[in-house]
Amino acid sequence: MKTVLLHLERLRRHYEVAVRTYDQVSFLDLSHSLRVWTELKQPLKEIAPNFSKSISFKTGIPAKKVFAAARGHKYVFSYMPGGVKTFASNGQLVSGPGMDDPSASFTMGVAVRVTPPLTELGKFCIVSTSFDQPLIKALDADQVKRCTYAEWLGAEVVRVSYVNSQGTLEVVAISREMIVKRVANTLDGSHPSAAGGGEVDNTFDAPVHYLLQYQMGGLPLPYFILLKMAQDILEIAAKHIGASDVPKAT
Repeated sequence: MKTVLLHLERLRRHYEVAVRTYDQVSFLDLSHSLRVWTELKQPLKEIAPNFSKSISFKTGIPAKKVFAAARGHKYVFSYMPGGVKTFASNGQLVSGPGMDDPSASFTMGVAVRVTPPLTELGKFCIVSTSFDQPLIKALDADQVKRCTYAEWLGAEVVRVSYVNSQGTLEVVAISREMIVKRVANTLDGSHPSAAGGGEVDNTFDAPVHYLLQYQMGGLPLPYFILLKMAQDILEIAAKHIGASDVPKAT
């Protein structure tokens, strides 16, 4: 348990700096700290069963009718139940390639609550076609599921439809665990990209790098997802690991 508390404090420190400053070094360290938490998935079942087995973790995806309407188009869907709190967005909500083109046709959905200096964002939806009003409303009808820690790590956190290197439209659903590992392994969190070598390219590398073009709360989307993951772990750990000895997320 002492080791778990040490890694929990490590995660909290990197999260606190990242969420308030968007400091690049803190995000590198945050991705590495979260990678450690993916590797603790199995040990936590024995060390901290109350945390591991708790169904306090939430995951969400769009309604089935939204997926059906988006089929055949480029899109990004990332639902974050409970919202993501940040102090450093400077009023920025969402952006992405082509969204500033007045002739472009797209549908965007974002959940936002602003209570200065805090901004809270809850979902990112962008589809390269226009939805009518019933479907726009359906963007808010997300399917939310409660799950254990291991289930939460393995659950879809973002689904992207993009044009791959072969020029065809490819749909990829990416789990929380995979986002952490690809960011840590390919964006300098755990391995220096300048060193070359390392592991063979992962099939998720291309879609994760594609998602860097999209911003949520002033951050590339993969990094914003990391903020949400750290926030959820810290909030739930405060209730189930070490109780009052564990600091709560901001």
